[in-house]
Amino acid sequence: MDGTYENTVNRRRGLIPEDLMKFRWLDGIALAPDASRVAYTIRRPDANSNGYITHLYIREFSSISARRLTSGDCQVSSLAWSRDSMQLAYTYSDNEGDSVHVRNLADDTETIYPTDGAPLSRLDWSADGTKLVGVRWTQIKRPEDRGPVDGIPKPTVKVVRRLRYKQDGVGWVHDRFTQIWVLELTTGDFVQVTHSECDYSSPRWSNNGNQIAFVGMAREQNVPLGYGQIFTCQFPDGEPQLLLKDWQGTAVSPMWGDDDRYIAFAGHNTSPPVNRRNFWQPHLADVEAGTAIKLGEDIDEEVGNYAVADQRAGLANVTMKWAVGDEWIYFLLTEQGATNLYRINTSGEYEKLVSGESVTFEYSPAVGGNVAYGQADPSNPGELFFWSEGDVQKLTDLNPWLRDHQLAEPESYWYQGVDDAKVHAWLMKPLNFDPNKRYPLVLYVHCSMFSWDFNHEFQIYANSGYAVAYFNQRGTTAGYGQAWTKASEGDQGGKDYEEIMLGVDELVSRPYIDGDRMGVTGGSCGGFMTNWVIGHTDRFAAAVTQRSITNQISFFGTSDIGPECTGGETRTDPWRDLQSSWKQSPVAYIDNINTPLLIIHSDEDYRCALEQAEQMFAALRWRGKPVELVIFEGESHGLSRGGRPGNRIERQHRILGWFKKYMGVEPVMLPG
Repeated sequence: MDGTYENTVNRRRGLIPEDLMKFRWLDGIALAPDASRVAYTIRRPDANSNGYITHLYIREFSSISARRLTSGDCQVSSLAWSRDSMQLAYTYSDNEGDSVHVRNLADDTETIYPTDGAPLSRLDWSADGTKLVGVRWTQIKRPEDRGPVDGIPKPTVKVVRRLRYKQDGVGWVHDRFTQIWVLELTTGDFVQVTHSECDYSSPRWSNNGNQIAFVGMAREQNVPLGYGQIFTCQFPDGEPQLLLKDWQGTAVSPMWGDDDRYIAFAGHNTSPPVNRRNFWQPHLADVEAGTAIKLGEDIDEEVGNYAVADQRAGLANVTMKWAVGDEWIYFLLTEQGATNLYRINTSGEYEKLVSGESVTFEYSPAVGGNVAYGQADPSNPGELFFWSEGDVQKLTDLNPWLRDHQLAEPESYWYQGVDDAKVHAWLMKPLNFDPNKRYPLVLYVHCSMFSWDFNHEFQIYANSGYAVAYFNQRGTTAGYGQAWTKASEGDQGGKDYEEIMLGVDELVSRPYIDGDRMGVTGGSCGGFMTNWVIGHTDRFAAAVTQRSITNQISFFGTSDIGPECTGGETRTDPWRDLQSSWKQSPVAYIDNINTPLLIIHSDEDYRCALEQAEQMFAALRWRGKPVELVIFEGESHGLSRGGRPGNRIERQHRILGWFKKYMGVEPVMLPG
């Protein structure tokens, strides 16, 4: 290597928390049906609003550059092309309110349809180009509900009749449900299609244009409808009809086949209520017969992107996509820390199109073997690509500033877990690593799964002088087969904890890892595991638990997914076996905790309620242990990946400050 270049590399710094403000993230993607152009959105932090701005772009494949179609402080989402590729619809929000915009590419004009109240999202065009179907939050009123009375002060009251009456990232939804609406473009009228106390989503027009398929989900998940079922409805005069009357599991993301005989979907047919860990896989429904078969019988992974990192505000992306007139159905599949793009036909023949040590997080196909997709890897948070029968074209360069900084490269390896199982793991060495020195370690324990996605947070640790390790031990959401995912059911903190500690043993055997200066952190189920770890070992010098579960008994009734999740994780309900629920609760081991603990939580976290953090803090503080509780106001469970930029940066500084206080950052020379 040239000496001048080497010195330049050494002078470049790594990433710091404030670099968050520089990122540009690819968000939505919509490939025109004729594959002549692609529309996409770019999201970026905004310092003035302490929020995010999302703009719309179009790239004609006959052009060498993209054109931005929006300006100002706005949010753009729900991109949808008309069947003739000449009109683009999208949801638009700014300080003036919400609306649906329809841009006509023939004359470059735009028609705006204001939405009074909640925005219309998840847009899809009718075949004749005269209507859009979408989803809106809609208040459902009961006949017995009393209205305001003259001379009587209006009460302030919430009436709760259904579960999931509060939803993380949304708020209190006790009397609101997502309903299907149609926007008549010729008149501007909005027509409500569904009217029941059920949440409806994913509407899709049939190819002949006289039916709509959509998903209905009850608020209670101890019935089949609580996991999502597909309905069809004749428009404008029909009533919703269940597509698969005998289906007991989940069926989501309906996509009509070319002749409207078939609907492709993702799902499984395992009965409720405890089926949250069952994989959603490709299926094909016969619309007339009301039956379904699995496509790709040997597929043992889950449809969707289950990679968890801090670059994407949303998780999972469990979708099937079937372009009008095409023989192929497209989907994502999570496999060993990667998310790959596949396609399958109605005979069940499938092939992998896009793969590698990377994460494909969004995609949009068109007829004839064309698909636009977003792909990220450990060096890049995501770019837009176009795949056409094997030829790949990169269309964006969103974060060129990253090339001026040093990045740590994750090293993938496998270690011996419990019962001779192989556990997938990664290690990021600190920047400017010297094998003759011993470094402090940050162990990140997971929520869902670790992956080949870009992770700003891990880069910050590596730049600060820490080695960073993370494992996909048993119980990982997806990527290692159905049996691996279900292996920790009813055994929270059992063999999954043992497997983590075996990974720690292997790391400490490496001469450059300082076993006396190790920290552990994680969020959500990773927060649960952080709490569990320090309740069962004193090996860690410091810990940071984030948006965590501490008490499985109270979690049942305070989380928006508590009723279905508690039984799925612990294999019981608290009133059936209080002792078992308590034994799988980290707070039960509070007397064993000596590790200095920083607790990070959000006051509007409805997934893991603030009371979970308060219990841990109060018990440790009462015992005189080193503990600190940091509460982020106005934030939800997704603080680390979608919270206000200022809070995301502050969170990083709080975590780093805690580890520096109890572990330091400077490496030490190896003896001899």
